[in-house]
Amino acid sequence: MIFLRRYLLSLFLLSATLLANGSQDDAIIKTAIENKYLEIYPSLRIQNLQITALGKMPKQFTHYQIEKIYLSKASLKRNRGTFSVLFSNPKKKKKRFYKFTLDAMIGVYLSTYKLKRDQPISTSYVHYQEKVFKNFPSMPIDQSYFDDYATKRTIQKDRVITVNDVKRILDIKRGKLIDATLHDGNVALTFKVKALQEGNIGEIIRVKRGYYKKFNAQITSKTSVDIIE
Repeated sequence: MIFLRRYLLSLFLLSATLLANGSQDDAIIKTAIENKYLEIYPSLRIQNLQITALGKMPKQFTHYQIEKIYLSKASLKRNRGTFSVLFSNPKKKKKRFYKFTLDAMIGVYLSTYKLKRDQPISTSYVHYQEKVFKNFPSMPIDQSYFDDYATKRTIQKDRVITVNDVKRILDIKRGKLIDATLHDGNVALTFKVKALQEGNIGEIIRVKRGYYKKFNAQITSKTSVDIIE
């Protein structure tokens, strides 16, 4: 009888330890998954995250620690899916699979009007709104895209604008006449050149002075370059 009591007590303590460790692991996993989403979607407002282990818990799993969490880029575009966790101890590694469901809201920018191709992205043409996060084939734009980007194609009214819908507005377009500065010691000579290539501030393009003389130049503003060769 005493032996039976001791056995039942040890079994209870083992079960309690497994549950405690499982809860700790779940909390760590949830935090990691949430952080992965927030890295990609800073405007995401997470309300709830549910994870469920697939399959039975391996024996003596208390001796394992979380080593790595695998969540694919494709899964991060949706609010539900599967992922795996690699657990390890000094001798072995085990992988467990989970399914998850994320309840969250996300801040997005929608087109206020029907936008034509090459329409600048600015507060004049878009408005902010929170939507239920479900499925985003491409990441929604944020404020960093204002003024420096334009539409690639026509965008219908009230459509969520994503990074696939926009392109960077070029600072210098091919064929544009711009100011070029040639530095020689303390002397700086400025003259007009034609851009033979397109580019943005900081990039190096080819420019031409007159009919024959060509240079490499670094773009310093939307109207000027510095000759570097």
